[in-house]
Amino acid sequence: MTLFYLGAVLFVVIGLLFIAFPCFRKTADGSVSALTNKKLIKQRLNELQTEQQQGLLSDTDRLQSENELKLALLDEINTSQDNGSSARLAIIIGALVSVSIGIAVYYYANQIQSIEQWQIAQQQTSELGQRMIKGDESLNLEDLQTFALGLRTKLVDTPEDATGWMLLGRVSGAINRIDSAIEAFEKSLKYDPNNVGTLSSYAQALLMTGQEQQVLQAKNVLLYILKLEPDNTNAMGVLAIAATELGDKALALENWQRLMVFIPETDPNYMAVNQRILQLQAELDQTSQQVAQNQTKPSEDSLGSTRVSVTININAELQSKLPENGFLFVFAQESTGKMKMPAAVVKMPLGEFPIVVELSDDNAMTPNYTLSQLQQAKLVARVSIDGNGTQAAGDLQGELITVLSADQMTQVTITIDREL
Repeated sequence: MTLFYLGAVLFVVIGLLFIAFPCFRKTADGSVSALTNKKLIKQRLNELQTEQQQGLLSDTDRLQSENELKLALLDEINTSQDNGSSARLAIIIGALVSVSIGIAVYYYANQIQSIEQWQIAQQQTSELGQRMIKGDESLNLEDLQTFALGLRTKLVDTPEDATGWMLLGRVSGAINRIDSAIEAFEKSLKYDPNNVGTLSSYAQALLMTGQEQQVLQAKNVLLYILKLEPDNTNAMGVLAIAATELGDKALALENWQRLMVFIPETDPNYMAVNQRILQLQAELDQTSQQVAQNQTKPSEDSLGSTRVSVTININAELQSKLPENGFLFVFAQESTGKMKMPAAVVKMPLGEFPIVVELSDDNAMTPNYTLSQLQQAKLVARVSIDGNGTQAAGDLQGELITVLSADQMTQVTITIDREL
């Protein structure tokens, strides 16, 4: 590219010289001609004065001749100035043309370079594919990018090639293009929906995003793999990881225990998996004890606990505005608005309406401020596009104010009827 830039600059300079030289030459010739004419006119004025002194011309004739000569000299000067202006204009236009041609050549050269890269990628696709299959460790990032470009080009002509889309997905994942990898796996599964290898790669790509909705989808994919192949140990391990991320400890424990059966005691992973199983069992036992304790509380202090059963509906006109992967927030606030922090709040993925949610002291944001401390509450149901509970434009909401009772379940219905 350095040689190209030097050549382009040289090209522009030569072009400017070709344009400017004739113009400068014309200007110089014009200057010489104008100087000669001035000498001739001055000489003629002297001759007119001599002729008058000799009596050959009258005063009137001499003055008339001098005026004619002076007008001729003025015309000559104006003509020279016009020629100079034209020369400068020609130089400016020529410079602009040269620069435009240089830019055009630069763009064309870049296009040629892109086409060459594309052609190289096409030529090397088969070779790089064979090296990948053989597990060639010398493959670098540039090789993988070249292979991805060539493979995508090939898939334009064979869009139903499930294996090709699967390979593109794995290569995209290897060069950290996770979104492209997910898209490629989905296209592959469109044509070969029960390919366990593609399903496994797809689930791992979804997990790599770290997004709750994607992890939940990965969990469903892994459950489907185990339905196709109940003894697929790779799916068991990945599903245990996905379940842990989602907080589903029971599912995680179940799959670690299933996987443990297939791991020999001499395997280095045996101790790690066993330790994870013991940890999950302890956590689940502790959770079970807490649930049992909470179940005994109503009989001890049932009069002091406030609970509200909220049924949420949505206005038919807002059904079309529900986000595809939204969240539902249901919370209770102090009715006068003096305390903005909710006394109880529940967040859940958006499902089919009507939805029933129960609010109680267990849903408090802090132990020092609970639902039981309120005698009257404003209940709000809000559909949010993202998982952020902060009110935002585009959210859908319904609310009402109700009196709470400490000795019985309060049942209310909220209709989501407006867009924020």
